[in-house]
Amino acid sequence: MKQTKKTFLIASLSIFTVLGSVFVFEHKSFAQESQIAVEVAVAGNPTETGEQILSLLQELNAIQLDDSIFSDPMFLSLKDFHIDLAEEPKQRSNPFAPIGQDEAVLEPTPVPVSNPIQGKSSAISIPLPDGVTTNPYW
Repeated sequence: MKQTKKTFLIASLSIFTVLGSVFVFEHKSFAQESQIAVEVAVAGNPTETGEQILSLLQELNAIQLDDSIFSDPMFLSLKDFHIDLAEEPKQRSNPFAPIGQDEAVLEPTPVPVSNPIQGKSSAISIPLPDGVTTNPYW
């Protein structure tokens, strides 16, 4: 049963590969036969370029804007509800810290250690290098 499935899978993949390669290599000239026109900008005659710029400028000058909207009573009745927003800090000191604990720097807590020689317990505080803080989640 497994052998027939494996043989069928290999045969179907082989047929698919052969048909795909025939399709790709048969239509190799597809890009040359395409109907898409490509316009290439050629640095031609400077007078032609100048004439094009002048014609575009004349088209822009022909545009008439109606500024009567600015004197319309509906436009004049609009009110400005502008609110100045307070400046917020642009970055966090630790972007991976939980929200609300950005500025919290925890001091190392003394760890009680029992001294087997003296039989007494004393607290030892290990100083951390500059810029290193402890994380309560570790």
